Amino acid sequence: MIRFFVILFFFLSYNSLAQDVHFSQFNETKALINPALVGYQDGDYKIQAQRRSQWGSVTVPFNTFSIALEGKNIIKNLSFGVQLLNDIAGDSHFKTNGVTLSLSHNTKVNSSNNISFGVLAGTYQRSIDYSTLVFNETENIPNNNIDFFDVAIGFVHEIELNISSTLISGVSLFHLNKPNQAFIGSDNIQLPVNSKLHTSLIYYFKKKFQIKPTIYYSEQGESRELITGSFFNYVLNNSSAEMVVLRAGIFNRKKDAIITEFGIKIDNFDAMVSYDTNISSLNSASDYKGGFEFSIAYQWSVLKSVKYNEVKVCPKYL
Repeated sequence: MIRFFVILFFFLSYNSLAQDVHFSQFNETKALINPALVGYQDGDYKIQAQRRSQWGSVTVPFNTFSIALEGKNIIKNLSFGVQLLNDIAGDSHFKTNGVTLSLSHNTKVNSSNNISFGVLAGTYQRSIDYSTLVFNETENIPNNNIDFFDVAIGFVHEIELNISSTLISGVSLFHLNKPNQAFIGSDNIQLPVNSKLHTSLIYYFKKKFQIKPTIYYSEQGESRELITGSFFNYVLNNSSAEMVVLRAGIFNRKKDAIITEFGIKIDNFDAMVSYDTNISSLNSASDYKGGFEFSIAYQWSVLKSVKYNEVKVCPKYL
């Protein structure tokens, strides 16, 4: 009875709440999309927090929180990223806590081509609260949490097409080691490899306006996710005293939601808010309500000292 329930629970969960944690503002969670994107930023360092709440109109909300720190070109084109993740889903409070470390190396092929390779290693703990579940009879379930290690790799190619447009494309593979997700030790329920593809065209129009059409695709087991749309940035002010950029975006997650985003960037400070309007078959229950998400980031640069070689002047004798 115990074994049947646990296997049935996870069989259903993998097609619903227990897939990989994801954010609608996928462009802000670079390490979760492709570890090779770590270090793609203006400043030397960047710290970012992101929170998502979904399905509050249908059931107990699914809440996800992330905080990340990135450093660019710390050692000879080598960048790093550290991310803490917390996710709580559904009535059983199915919880995922994790910490990941990402490393990426950028290589300039020529004046218009760059390539980056990245690797991610993480450790996670998943737990479930059985006390909130209803059983026909008293059950003695041995485990309520599991720990596992995870590995991912990624590749990114950046090419400058002309003075006003740049194309960035990448591919990544998560869960290469297919970690065991079973709560009963004798079982082996592997986490499927998650394959991701993404491409964005960055186009500048009259220096102040930028559009960024983007395609993102993810495949994990029987699950598929396709997001298409575009970001829009408008430089409101670019004086020596202050830089202000208005940001927006609209995307379609196929057969699931319409995502709208709005934000502002003031110098090194960046904030975004987004909302998912549910358009799936669940909309009769959700009343088209989906998920609310926000992110806030700050980046900065460190002045690096320049070492000058001492010039020795030889005395001139007559």
